[in-house]
Amino acid sequence: MRNADLLICTGMGVEIGWLPILLRESGNDRVQPGQPGYLEAGDYVEKLDIPKRLDRADGDVHAQGNHHIQGDPRNILRVAEALSKRLAQMDPAHEAYFQARYKSFSERWIQAIKRWETEAAPLKGLAFVEHHKARTYLSRWLGMREIAVLEPKPGIEPTVAHLTSLLAILQRQPARMIIRSSYNSGHASEWLAERTKLRVVVLPSTVGGNDNAKDLFSLYDDIIGRLLAASK
Repeated sequence: MRNADLLICTGMGVEIGWLPILLRESGNDRVQPGQPGYLEAGDYVEKLDIPKRLDRADGDVHAQGNHHIQGDPRNILRVAEALSKRLAQMDPAHEAYFQARYKSFSERWIQAIKRWETEAAPLKGLAFVEHHKARTYLSRWLGMREIAVLEPKPGIEPTVAHLTSLLAILQRQPARMIIRSSYNSGHASEWLAERTKLRVVVLPSTVGGNDNAKDLFSLYDDIIGRLLAASK
């Protein structure tokens, strides 16, 4: 942090517990909020799940909205564009290079999005249960429907009582699968799957989330592939 020219973070309050300390202790004016060397990705996307009220009794509520913006690949393109412009602002001598790299990436990325949307067409309208509200952007992009969440409140681990209440919900509104991230404990999803016979789909949350998600392209390849396999 002391030597950085550029700090990139998700923003939307998700780093509030540790980033302000680093910023303060770094003594680096270049990467402070409001400076060219500070970039929040969340500033460049449409924010979803913005709470109507703020109360810690509601769990780990994020005042600025759901921060799992990487669920929608269209957000990646928006952030990439903002990043290329910021790099050109900070290093004008290499502006043409940054523009060329963004152009190359955006062309490949747009084609990949079209391919993913075609492949994922069978998922439209599919109902699912998720462990944590981490798939809001993904489900909106693909047209999937969230029926229930295993966590009774954001960040609060599921209780047996809450999981039991989900059984009644699923009787009224059947789902096709249970989705959790690779870092979530599998106990709750397996408990529910055992009683509902739903498939559990473990998705990587980001690059490196599993052995297949080696870069941004393979991340979405893996996510779409796992969802399609579980939907059959």
